[in-house]
Amino acid sequence: MGESRYTLADVRACNGRSGAPVWIIYKDSVYDVTSYLNQHPGGDVISEEAGTDATRAFDDVGHSPDAKTILAKFKIGEIIEEEKVYDANGKKKKKVVQVKPDNEGGRSCLNIVTCGLVG
Repeated sequence: MGESRYTLADVRACNGRSGAPVWIIYKDSVYDVTSYLNQHPGGDVISEEAGTDATRAFDDVGHSPDAKTILAKFKIGEIIEEEKVYDANGKKKKKVVQVKPDNEGGRSCLNIVTCGLVG
């Protein structure tokens, strides 16, 4: 059986409020760090990232390789494929912008201009 898959909404719900567990995302992997909160050398800063993608915050602090080893112990799954932000090499994917076709609603730009000119 493969790893568990979670949506961004699943993770957002695990923000530590009202007794909820504390989950964070690091490079599209999901971690339940609830039991680590009191052991974290940086104090309560994890709670500020609870329920979010903490990749930038984690990397900005300059965590050691040991920190990444510790984090790995708390991995519970990954973000679903459709919502992933990183490729298989851990590099941020380029955003794909979807463009709607010109003929949305049955009339293209050319048709509108032509109809306006012809009357």
